[in-house]
Amino acid sequence: MNSVALPNKTRYQNTTSVDLDLNTIEGTVPGDMMGHAFWIVPTPQGGDTPWFNGRGQLYRLDFNSDRVHIKSAPFETPSVICDRKIQEKSQWQLWRRLYRFRNRGGLARMNLLLGVQNQCNTALQAFRDPENGSWRMMATIDSGRPFEFDMTTLSPVTPVGSNSEWKAMEIDGIPGVGDIKFPWIFPMHMSGAHTAYDENTGEIFLINPVFEMPLAAGLIEPDTHLHVWDGAGKFTTTRIIDDSTGKPVVIKQSTHQIAVTRNYVVIIDTAFLIEYMRMVFSGVRAEPQSAYNQIWFVPRSQLDGGAAVAKHVEIPRECVHFFANYEDNEDWVTLHLVHASGHDVSESLQRWDVRWPTRLEFVPPEFYGSPPGVYDQQGFGKYVVNAQTGEINSDESGYKFFEKFWGVALPTYSGIQGTSPGQFENIWVNFYGYMSEMVPRRLVELYANHPFRNVPVDDLPSWKEAGILRWSPTDMEVKDFWAVPRGTSFTTPIYVPKQGQSNELEGYVVAMLTVPSGQSEFWIWQAGNLAAGPIAKLRHPDVQCGFPLHSAWVPEIAPRSSSYKVDLRSDTDINKHQHLPGWIRDIFEKDIYPAFD
Repeated sequence: MNSVALPNKTRYQNTTSVDLDLNTIEGTVPGDMMGHAFWIVPTPQGGDTPWFNGRGQLYRLDFNSDRVHIKSAPFETPSVICDRKIQEKSQWQLWRRLYRFRNRGGLARMNLLLGVQNQCNTALQAFRDPENGSWRMMATIDSGRPFEFDMTTLSPVTPVGSNSEWKAMEIDGIPGVGDIKFPWIFPMHMSGAHTAYDENTGEIFLINPVFEMPLAAGLIEPDTHLHVWDGAGKFTTTRIIDDSTGKPVVIKQSTHQIAVTRNYVVIIDTAFLIEYMRMVFSGVRAEPQSAYNQIWFVPRSQLDGGAAVAKHVEIPRECVHFFANYEDNEDWVTLHLVHASGHDVSESLQRWDVRWPTRLEFVPPEFYGSPPGVYDQQGFGKYVVNAQTGEINSDESGYKFFEKFWGVALPTYSGIQGTSPGQFENIWVNFYGYMSEMVPRRLVELYANHPFRNVPVDDLPSWKEAGILRWSPTDMEVKDFWAVPRGTSFTTPIYVPKQGQSNELEGYVVAMLTVPSGQSEFWIWQAGNLAAGPIAKLRHPDVQCGFPLHSAWVPEIAPRSSSYKVDLRSDTDINKHQHLPGWIRDIFEKDIYPAFD
């Protein structure tokens, strides 16, 4: 028997464009909300394909006096357009099916002849144009180049960085053979969905690792680079050296997020384990993520296009998301970690998954492809680290797990996401709760002996509430929270300021939710009084969202006027791939290039 009323459309998304006013169904929209909020949402492909594996749908909310306007549109990069056009071809022609993109057992959608699809479906980064100070924005993913878009039309405009500026995953140095460069027109570039932006200097920081692959030892040489971009010209690219080995930093899992302080860039090998063999062979057994954070502090003064030596530090209890105070007085960097505690979000629920603690009951079909529910309690950590020596100040550092809140996941804060305030005062974060329907036995058993487990697996509950909380990093306390009604799926929040506010608690928090009926709704809270409940709820029958990942906010938008643009015709030149058939070249000439000219 299910413990909750499951939303019946959680994995459905309306992929048509909309441009309309939302209906206020409860409460009153504050007339002093300012700016524009954005969400990027993957479109689930059906079956048990991971929900994270789907092309993006971009949403924008405009706060205009007492009404809220929504605009959405599909986010199509060149590889997504290519995929769509190939699918329109006749499936009865076998030779054409050789070029169809397929879901390769996990997070990758690829074709062995064309390459890896760059879906840009995970996060967003706003930044100012260096020429006129207007706001610009790009969509990001962990496995591809970011793509900048026009914030008024939501149309993709240009990749960020040319193919020649990004280091692709290639096979190097096979004895007697030499290097192997995949003849892919869509190469795989590993990055981080959460870039970092310094509002003071105007610099954007992007990470570009070549991961360690156990089965490719000696064939793929691990490497890590940081790109520094001013929003106008080419990258300044620096190789990052681990001070403990004297060799390039080795990333074994992912670099989902980086952070910037006044003098350092912080890199963490985050707990989103990318298993390359499972991208090709879905039956490969899952491996557990590391319970320890490998962290590197990179001096910004060394990011000059050569090599930078980073201090390597290890901190227990893995994380996917983290923040850093901008001020790093006397090289002491303050980190705020949202600990994952054995929660493996790189996994997804499969049709053969048995729910914990049963041995015969399968997970409900409504959640095929969903990231799994948690199987332990999470918490926040604060760590004050000397970026020169690696010393951790134990008097000012600590960890606190939540007895009441399960599934703490997606944070937001006052300001431009991806920047670092001088000191974090408040962090708002959703918590998914606990639903036994979403907890698979195979993952509970995989992490049963996690070294930092809080709750023994035999004591896991059947249900815990979901909602939103406000965390004080300075006091290490939950200051405020609100639990949503049972059966409601609560996802990504975003902080929206109040016009003329003098304190960030005067602002608002907005979130996408799926209510038990399956309808998508937007709820608004007063940021300093979550406990009072939503002050407004909005929806429209034509707006149906999937599973939102990350969000962004900017104070104003304008048509993009920047001169920065990568020439796609030369950067992704189909004429350099003469082995591809003419009808593939036609897709580039007739559909892809014109969309970005």
